[in-house]
Amino acid sequence: MTLGGYLKDKIILILLNGIGVLLLSLYLLAVRNNRTTVLLIAITWSLVYLIWATVDYWRRKLYFGKIDALMKELDQPYLVHECIENSWRLEDQLYREILRKSNKAVVERIYQLEHEQKEYREFIEGWIHEVKLPITQIRLACHNQEHNYSRRIERYLTELDNDVEQALFYARSDEVYKDYIIKETKLQEVVSNVLKKNKYLMIQNQMSVEVECKDTTVFSDSKWLEFILGQILLNAMKYKREGGGVISICSITMNSGIKLTVRDDGIGIPEGEKNRIFDKGFTGSNGRSRGKSTGIGLYLCRKLCLKLGLQISAQSRLGEFTEITLLFPKHSFLSKLKDG
Repeated sequence: MTLGGYLKDKIILILLNGIGVLLLSLYLLAVRNNRTTVLLIAITWSLVYLIWATVDYWRRKLYFGKIDALMKELDQPYLVHECIENSWRLEDQLYREILRKSNKAVVERIYQLEHEQKEYREFIEGWIHEVKLPITQIRLACHNQEHNYSRRIERYLTELDNDVEQALFYARSDEVYKDYIIKETKLQEVVSNVLKKNKYLMIQNQMSVEVECKDTTVFSDSKWLEFILGQILLNAMKYKREGGGVISICSITMNSGIKLTVRDDGIGIPEGEKNRIFDKGFTGSNGRSRGKSTGIGLYLCRKLCLKLGLQISAQSRLGEFTEITLLFPKHSFLSKLKDG
């Protein structure tokens, strides 16, 4: 609270005191008091009011200063009314009660929205699991057929399965801790599973893969890692050159951890768009020109990497390549876990 703000708030009281001093002085002069006596009374009145206003300003400043400090210290600032010290002022008591009722209504509304969101998320997860069942059954039926028509159906099913899986992981992305298990994971197995799942898409897009991840292990959740790599792989196929291309997947062990890179020789990313490719909904000029991008895949990759303690970054040169890097940092507690 500033002095200017306080004076502005008390302007009516200041004017009333000024008018009171003036009227009293005129009355005293009218009943034949000498000017010295009238002046002393006016000065005394003004001095008493000045002292009172100074003390009041200082007390109010301390009072609101404590409230502001509480707001900064609390993890949940909306509960500040529970920590405010009692005030003898009726005005403060009324404001505190209003604040309590208002915050109670807000908290109840938040709980209601969270409950509705939880129900919606559970519905989406259940629906996705129901949809994946017929997809699996159709895929099994296609495996019994060897002609080209079955392969086309298999490719469409893979695309549908990837879209459904993206929706599932998006629904769970805010509660990763409920659905992941950190354990020693072989990168070669994770990469193989991702390639096996998307083999028909890769054949259709005429993409070849070079993998160098043998004997490399990290501590992570294999299911979530497969999803992240799958999204990166789909992006590489989405923005390939005409006629196909090559995707290189390799791991490098460093002092800071293990780096997994996925590099393609596709159309690349324009210089001005590199810093935005992980933003939600960002499709870029490449996505708009091809009409296949939703701007969700890489956004989910970054979100899940943050949840899993991984670092994700991208390098690219327009018309030459795009390289996505995942860094698995070394942690002391994970080293102890491995040694044990």
